[in-house]
Amino acid sequence: MEKGNISVSLATRTLGNLEHSRRNTPKMKKVYGILLVIVLAIALSYCSTSTVQQEEQDYTEATLGNEKITVDPVKMEEDLLNLVNLHRESIGLAILSKSDPAYKYAEEHNDYMISKNTLSHDNFQSRAEKIAEETNAISVSENVARYYVSAEKTLEGWLNSSSHKEAMEGDFSHTTLSVQLDKQGRPYYTQIFIKVK
Repeated sequence: MEKGNISVSLATRTLGNLEHSRRNTPKMKKVYGILLVIVLAIALSYCSTSTVQQEEQDYTEATLGNEKITVDPVKMEEDLLNLVNLHRESIGLAILSKSDPAYKYAEEHNDYMISKNTLSHDNFQSRAEKIAEETNAISVSENVARYYVSAEKTLEGWLNSSSHKEAMEGDFSHTTLSVQLDKQGRPYYTQIFIKVK
């Protein structure tokens, strides 16, 4: 924006000097007006240095916390679990069975993250121990996310993160997924991966 302001002020001074020397003839006023519009258009075009993609990303990030999102948590859970299993199957891994006993722990963790307005793996050790006790699990892992508005985007986000991808592609037999909305309707995700004896 600085470039634009400098260009505009220089153009205004230049036109002002010319105008003063030519004495305000109607024809010259019209020429000066057209020149001023051209200079302003050029100056304003220099203000934008970002790409369209960057502007779209900035807009998405700026509005994400403010827009009302309509997500059906139950459908999102089904869709995302199916996508995770399709991904595992596509790379030669076994599909994961649902673990109903672990669901309450995923749900409780979403409640916790929503209350703190942040993503976290806080209290994971305690959660994993309780899940192991109830399910005879020998290994437990989890992925968390928030604000993704589609199962596809959530999966993509996890696949783009090495630690989340490792959990999703790990040696597990069962999984559970809770999707819950905060007061603004924004989704939070906790997926727990379990290997049962």
